[in-house]
Amino acid sequence: QQQQSATRRCACVLSMSEVPINPQLTLMDFPGGTNQDHQGHVNRTEYQHMRSREDAPLLASGSGTDSPDINDKEREVYFNDPQQEQKFSVRSQVINLGNTIVGAGLMALPKVVQTLGIVTGVTALVLVLLCTLKTLGYMLKESTRMNSTDFTHVVRQRLGVNAARIQDFSIFINNVGLLIIYLRIISDVLVGDAEYKGIITDFISEKSILASPYLSVGVVTFCVLLPLSSLEKMDSLAAASASGLSLALLFSVITIALSCVEISKNGLEGVSFGPNPLYFSGDLVKDVLALVSVFPVIFTSLVCHYNLLHVKQDLPPRHYNKMPKIVRTAGCGCVGLYLLVASFGYILFKDKVQGDVLLNFGCDALEPLVGDKGCIVIAIAVRSMYAIVLSMTFPLIHFALRQTEMSVLFENRQQRQAPAARWGITLANLVVSYVLALKVPNIWTPLQITGAVAAGIIGFIIPSCLHLVAPAQERTVASMVTAWLLLLMGVLVGVVTLYQLATGNLG
Repeated sequence: QQQQSATRRCACVLSMSEVPINPQLTLMDFPGGTNQDHQGHVNRTEYQHMRSREDAPLLASGSGTDSPDINDKEREVYFNDPQQEQKFSVRSQVINLGNTIVGAGLMALPKVVQTLGIVTGVTALVLVLLCTLKTLGYMLKESTRMNSTDFTHVVRQRLGVNAARIQDFSIFINNVGLLIIYLRIISDVLVGDAEYKGIITDFISEKSILASPYLSVGVVTFCVLLPLSSLEKMDSLAAASASGLSLALLFSVITIALSCVEISKNGLEGVSFGPNPLYFSGDLVKDVLALVSVFPVIFTSLVCHYNLLHVKQDLPPRHYNKMPKIVRTAGCGCVGLYLLVASFGYILFKDKVQGDVLLNFGCDALEPLVGDKGCIVIAIAVRSMYAIVLSMTFPLIHFALRQTEMSVLFENRQQRQAPAARWGITLANLVVSYVLALKVPNIWTPLQITGAVAAGIIGFIIPSCLHLVAPAQERTVASMVTAWLLLLMGVLVGVVTLYQLATGNLG
């Protein structure tokens, strides 16, 4: 009787919204509490309610909006053409998640491979990818069980208020750290540092006011990144996200081509395939510390957990089951890109590779390979392309940070939606990031600290704890052992990195 009553109510709602329905609907046909028929169509009332929820996503998406005012084209796509809508939504979320992953970490990975050697470095990257996919799976399972696409809500309900606070703090540290690193890389691209020149300083004197990092980075931060990061909705950045990934792929192609030229001229002399003797001396304790110290950089390069459920929320509920495929596609694609850039970037520059490999793309290193004119063109092209990649990723990283801050500072939805609050928080975040970015000497140390403290908690410790408190029927001995190992790995890397920082041996 309850099923029949619910069916009649749903049929009434669907008929009022003029959406064709299957008359044989039962409660079992409404997974996740969403009114769907057997063909997967969703009624307009439920769709509008879903899109007007307080925690509606702002991530870039062709279909995403947090407003019930849906234009006719979106309605036609959403309700009448499931195949078109599936292509529209799922593909854009793969791009969003991939663009969240690809960022500053890509520039530091050649240094990781230089430290560990090509074989050991590639093995470490693949290992951390598998661990990351496992922890993302833990999050998706708990999200489904809690019927929530809010990371903080899931953690609060499963692990308690204190765990949710730790998670919010970790997201704040992780994302502020990433914003600082992004702006530091942009500074390296534009004006270089004490040893390497940037695009601007290649053409004008370093003493010129135009070569000041405060001016050049300030213009980019407040004239370009501030408007993009202040958008209430990120729909307009969907195409830009795809462009950013395309440019990152083009960057990898250029790196591979230059590496092939280097190999043809000088072979693989000076390339380490195992742990590099410059960092591994044979002392067991020091070698272990050197090995563990690179893992925070890999953690930071792959952690995307803070945006995972926003990506899920930006999908129609009937496509939630495609999230594992989205995660695998984005994760494996980004790691493939990482492996190419990290390995060939190390082969190209060998032991001269910097923590930010963009610094190596100057005429001093490239002129022997491509000539004096070619090196200028390639240096400017490569640095400019990656500056654009970071500019496209920056708003996505900032979105998760701003949403976390607004959920902590404001209790009701009206306050969170106020333009003054949105612009004020965005401006404050960018001012802090801008000031600190110009104070740090390089990106390597911030990546290590951010990866050890924040990325380790977000990406490994909290997701593992979520699985450890899952219902008994979903926990096997093997899954429990895996979760404990992931938890211990996150704790170990964090403790070792903080110990090195305290003793002055982090670098």
